[in-house]
Amino acid sequence: MKSKPAITLYHSPGSRAFTAYWLLEELGVPFQVTNVDIRKGDQKKKEYLKLNPSGKVPTITDGKVVVSENPAICIYLADRYGYGGLAPKIDAAARGPYLKWMVYSTAVLDPLVSLHPKHIDLPGAETGFGGFDDMVEVLSKTLRGRKYLLGDKFSAADIMLGSTISAALRRKALPDLPVLVDYNGRLSARAAYHRAADATWPEWLFA
Repeated sequence: MKSKPAITLYHSPGSRAFTAYWLLEELGVPFQVTNVDIRKGDQKKKEYLKLNPSGKVPTITDGKVVVSENPAICIYLADRYGYGGLAPKIDAAARGPYLKWMVYSTAVLDPLVSLHPKHIDLPGAETGFGGFDDMVEVLSKTLRGRKYLLGDKFSAADIMLGSTISAALRRKALPDLPVLVDYNGRLSARAAYHRAADATWPEWLFA
């Protein structure tokens, strides 16, 4: 009898759970998926709120471990199942930049690409996430002349940040600068990206 995977990913199609799904595909570890339909309010049901009191997706369980929030999920998974590979080791020089980019997506990029299309551009000094133009410049300078965020080596940081860049480019929430488009092209060419997108991005999402 086949054993049940230790990891369960709670996700909803067309949500930010794509990021965790993509990372799990890259890691190649067995996992199962439980659908939480956020459009029907499943995330507010008592059973799910016991796992994630915030009532959001994604959440993962790994045995007795429960982790929510994309950066925390991806840091946990990459350290546990991809340490020294998709996650630089603690004493590696790349560890600092890696951790920065792991949280940059939800701390800076996601808020800005959500607000900017609505013509909400707050002064960078008044927010914790800075300004839109500054963010675009930082990304452009970082990726110019590099294959990935940490150089030639693909890491979980590319999954964490790249998933938001990919979705933002599709929604026209980021300018289609060659440096961003080319970076997204390298990421979206990966087989694990395609498997995650096919499983989590319905056709209507970017229509």
